[in-house]
Amino acid sequence: MNLRTLLVLWASAALAGCGGEKPAEKAPASPELSRFWMANDPAGALSVPEAKAAAPREKAVVVGRISAFVKGTAAFKIVDVSLPYCGSAPDKMEGCPTPWDYCCETPDELKAKTLFVEARDAQGQVIPASSIEGLRLLDLVALEGQLAKDEHGNVTLVTTGWYRRERPELRDGLDWPR
Repeated sequence: MNLRTLLVLWASAALAGCGGEKPAEKAPASPELSRFWMANDPAGALSVPEAKAAAPREKAVVVGRISAFVKGTAAFKIVDVSLPYCGSAPDKMEGCPTPWDYCCETPDELKAKTLFVEARDAQGQVIPASSIEGLRLLDLVALEGQLAKDEHGNVTLVTTGWYRRERPELRDGLDWPR
């Protein structure tokens, strides 16, 4: 057998093991975080302003785009879908060096339409995590959980699950921040 034949056989065997299917993007490596992925999109989602107004509330579904992750934890912020992220339209993307953020919005508008989200363990502690595999900035997510309000009026969604509805693309030449 010559080298070319061996390479063809090896490549065929390697491809046969793949099954031709794309691997699931949202399968997290952390067993503790894998339980948060929901198979179905939950109905009856509130906007971020509606969720903040409804807090405290035992059960709620909220929809928004991920705007920031809290390093070292399974916590992040979402922004209401009514606010366009800086790269949401081709004309806005060209002049913006960071199209994955909301730098085009006023701080007051952004604060009013941002909600903090935490994934907690059985003891009520935020789960430590280096990342939340399968989620990235600007993903449109629907989240189930409890809306908690502290003595200062800050609202947090203690999530029991998330479903990724959409993942936007960036223009050529840009990559997602790490």
